[in-house]
Amino acid sequence: MFEKRIGRKVLYLASVTLCFLPARAVLAQTAPEAAPGGVSAGVQAEDITVIGTSPLPGSGIDRDRLPAATAILTARDLQGAGTADMLHALDSRLAGISLNAPAGNPYQPTIVMNGFQASPLQGTSQGVAVYLDGVRFNQAFGDTVNWDLIPDLAIERVAVEGPNPVFGLNALGGALNVRMKNAFNTAAGGEADLSGGSFGRIVAQGDYAARRGDWGFYVAGREVHEEGWRDLQSTDIQSLYADLGWKGQATEVHGSLDLANSVLNGPGTSPVELLRADPRAQFTAPNQMA
Repeated sequence: MFEKRIGRKVLYLASVTLCFLPARAVLAQTAPEAAPGGVSAGVQAEDITVIGTSPLPGSGIDRDRLPAATAILTARDLQGAGTADMLHALDSRLAGISLNAPAGNPYQPTIVMNGFQASPLQGTSQGVAVYLDGVRFNQAFGDTVNWDLIPDLAIERVAVEGPNPVFGLNALGGALNVRMKNAFNTAAGGEADLSGGSFGRIVAQGDYAARRGDWGFYVAGREVHEEGWRDLQSTDIQSLYADLGWKGQATEVHGSLDLANSVLNGPGTSPVELLRADPRAQFTAPNQMA
């Protein structure tokens, strides 16, 4: 008797389960009722805005909303207590950035950013992307960076970005986006500066900006001469930067020109025994980049 009762209960439960299965399948295929006004009663999620960093300047995005660490140095920050100097301002004001000069010339430094380098020397493992007004400034061959071609006086600001695939190849250490001055982001008028120092250092530079209606023009020039404190370490740099722009209500167009003529001599490394006898001595000469 006991075995028969158990068998009846099992059959009864099985029949009840089979009866309800078709009903559940039908309910799953039933469309939800429409809400008043013809609007679907489904769940509506809030708008989600995805923000990505871009090497192009003027994106209008607040820095606090960027999903990456950024730092900005303005033209005033680059000047410090003297003339504008972008690389030394980055070295002295920002953590994680340092300079060294394996070529022996102060205008051919290697910048180290988060352990990666941007250098003018061929064969160096490059890991920092440099942009000039949104255009990649690294050379096509070797990704080298010729810092002497950028006139520091004409820089409006420098944005330091963290590693991001949007900056292209060899940007594991991050990116430097250099934004140049034009007639619309700097005050109208001009200024000139003449300075000198030891070891035959003479620097003459100046810039001028003018606007007329929707048109604007900016020009900056620099000439540097320095003998250096070691043998055959002289530096001669002449550079000119010009920008012609037009600005409408919603459009801004610019054409810029960057000309430079540099003759840089670098003594490079020398044996300790030679430097002990004469700190100005050079082991190999000449080492010139022009």
